[in-house]
Amino acid sequence: MARRGMIHVLFVIIFALTNTSDSLHQKPQAFLQPILKDITTNLYYSPLSIGANVHNINLAIDLDGSAPLLLTCAAAAKSSSYHPIKCGSSRCIQAKPDPLSCPTNTSKKTTCHKSFSTSFTEKPLKARLLRDTVSLLYTDNGFTYIGGGIDMTMTIACTDVNVDPLVKPFPSIVVGTLGLAKTHMALPSQVVSLYKLPMKVALCLPSPNSGESSGSGSLFIGGGPYFMALYPEDISKIFASTPLLPSDQSRGEYFIDVNYIQISGKIVPFSKKSTKICTLAPYTVLHSSIYKALVLAFAEKAKMTEVPAVKPFGSCFSSKGLGRWMMGSRVPVIELVLRGGSKWKIYGSNSLVKVSKDVVCLGFMDGGMNLPMDMIIGGYQMEDNFVEFDVEASKFSFTSSLLLINSSCSQSRHF
Repeated sequence: MARRGMIHVLFVIIFALTNTSDSLHQKPQAFLQPILKDITTNLYYSPLSIGANVHNINLAIDLDGSAPLLLTCAAAAKSSSYHPIKCGSSRCIQAKPDPLSCPTNTSKKTTCHKSFSTSFTEKPLKARLLRDTVSLLYTDNGFTYIGGGIDMTMTIACTDVNVDPLVKPFPSIVVGTLGLAKTHMALPSQVVSLYKLPMKVALCLPSPNSGESSGSGSLFIGGGPYFMALYPEDISKIFASTPLLPSDQSRGEYFIDVNYIQISGKIVPFSKKSTKICTLAPYTVLHSSIYKALVLAFAEKAKMTEVPAVKPFGSCFSSKGLGRWMMGSRVPVIELVLRGGSKWKIYGSNSLVKVSKDVVCLGFMDGGMNLPMDMIIGGYQMEDNFVEFDVEASKFSFTSSLLLINSSCSQSRHF
């Protein structure tokens, strides 16, 4: 399979190089941004350029963020081409600003304001609306980046995070967020409306422990096909799927139904609350009753020696003899059984976290008894899994671990 995969990759590279000059001014198949992971903060982020002079700024990937790009106002002001969006303008009206944010008893045109939901804050965050040029990379073949990117004028937002007492400052690795929620202002909605693309968002989050050291993960906006190194076919051919559930239109979060968890035949029941998917949760968070049942079931089925827990985790094991990927027979597979019967299988590479030379811990967190949902699926469990959110069809699709097909999310797509 590896040889077939390499032949396929070489074909795609040749195809891309021979067609680059003709494709630069055509409609892109999809927009394709790299995703990197900061191992200190566990943030997944993407570098992109804004305006004519602000290049490669890092924005955290916020799957549930309703703002297209949410920057600090200090970072936004560095662009020589940014313009505040004024109340009464067509862009302000289209954004549906906050009530009372645009006073009608004055002739002065104030800056348009709108509140956005983010995964960084518990409550919606009030932000100023701006207009600027955003440059996004794209693909015409589902594998390689084509050209130097496409510049498009977009509505973006900024906030004074350093002066708002309700907002924690962004980690230093990023200057804002890139929002992918199902809202009319989020980045996918603006991009697909400009280029008449399918309303599909796909993620392949990278793991620092797999793939090419010079590679990165992938964010696709606009649909497939999706090609990965060392796999000879469109990755969507091995998708399993489940419905996306409705969510608050102002927040646009992504929810699915998990019926129960199964570990080597042992069932961990759910209380029929929904499950959210969140890229800014480093690890999957469970309602306390489900977390405790999961830990007991995993420890019972695992053929590993338990050791004292290492914070922030609650269940740890000796890693001697597990191997690099932690996917052997000694590690039970955690199966999320979803509505419709599909199973999202979580193998050792996504369930166990290596915390020292000889110790691994179960990478799930106790969210307490007041967690308003059964589970929040976090980034670690999605690494090296290809997932797609088809908003138009209300469908969530996934692959389980790409390591099983000799691939990973860490790919070099520059040729």
